[in-house]
Amino acid sequence: MIQTKYSKYDYLNISDSDDSWGLYVLGAGLADVPPNTHYPPTKHPADYMFTWKSGRTLPSFQILYITKGEGIFETKSIKKKIVKEGSIIFLYPNVWHRYCPNKKTGWKEYWISFNGEQPRKFLENNVFEMNKPVVEIGLNETIVGLYNRILEFLENESIGFREIIASLTYEIIAHIKSAQRRKQFGGKEIEKVILKARIFLAENISTKVDFIQLAKNLNVSYSWFRRMFQHYTQLPPAQYFQLLKLNKAKTLLIETSMQVCEISEFLGFDSQYYFSKFFKKKTGLSPLQWRKSYKSIVNK
Repeated sequence: MIQTKYSKYDYLNISDSDDSWGLYVLGAGLADVPPNTHYPPTKHPADYMFTWKSGRTLPSFQILYITKGEGIFETKSIKKKIVKEGSIIFLYPNVWHRYCPNKKTGWKEYWISFNGEQPRKFLENNVFEMNKPVVEIGLNETIVGLYNRILEFLENESIGFREIIASLTYEIIAHIKSAQRRKQFGGKEIEKVILKARIFLAENISTKVDFIQLAKNLNVSYSWFRRMFQHYTQLPPAQYFQLLKLNKAKTLLIETSMQVCEISEFLGFDSQYYFSKFFKKKTGLSPLQWRKSYKSIVNK
């Protein structure tokens, strides 16, 4: 861990096994840049170093969180954009960019660099939206705490820290997406409609749900309901309901002695065969294999 007057940061050497979690961290840091200070305030490895004049192109992903002050950000396709306090900046591999704090305000930034198969999938599936590299989520204590925990693990390098900071990076991404949705939907009528729908689905997990009728009962059109539900939860209503059933099945397999046929009937599947096929498709294991694998872990 390198510490200077205005920042602290660390970079990791990567081994062949680091991508086993689908994501591996390359480095992280924070910089509290006062007004009228040269930026960046410290030197970094060649792949990361840049000036406003030159900009840079990273070989990896990076997420910055600006928690104080403001500045500007630019790519070849997105011209100068104001970055405010509470903004997230997503940086993508092989995309030229540049950014810096406003000299009058300075800024405080947290950042983490990472790569791997899973971030690339996030990009392919629009979890990361390349056309929206700057998003405003406001100040979020949980996300700041996750960045700080990563910095602590980088400093101490305790056994297994690489896996832990990878999982904390997943948490940062999840909390950013959650904060985006709360900011977009919070306090609006759409949030109330989706919440009522989710409660209805949770309370009727043992039945077959007519989603067209559900939308009608909520006084909205089905096309609007389906579109907004997916936008809010990241899943279409039917897939969301399937996930509820799957999670309930896992719980029943672990916490009860119910037979697979009883669980299938309880969850409203047409047959035990269809339930078992669905469960294996989603988990890679049959219901009985899932139950057995859990018991073997517990009994170790």
